[in-house]
Amino acid sequence: MAAETASRDVYPLTSLFQKAHGRLTMLQRIDEQLAGLIDQRRKVQDELRQVQQQINGEFDRAIRVNDDAPVQFLEKDGGRVRQKSAQAVEKLEESLA
Repeated sequence: MAAETASRDVYPLTSLFQKAHGRLTMLQRIDEQLAGLIDQRRKVQDELRQVQQQINGEFDRAIRVNDDAPVQFLEKDGGRVRQKSAQAVEKLEESLA
């Protein structure tokens, strides 16, 4: 009888340890999955930063090209523009005199 009572007491205890082991194993798997997701998130963030840098580079290039356009125009047609400006100033001075 004592052996029977002891075996009944051991069985629930064994069941609890098995249940705890199963839960610990599940936690380890979840931790591994989380680590994988975090690593994947970092990679996606790095890719997004690279795309953002490329976009910023394109904007900088477009702005630089557009900033240089008026200068190039003035250098190209600068003589004619200066001449017309001088003529306009002369006409204005004549009309004021």
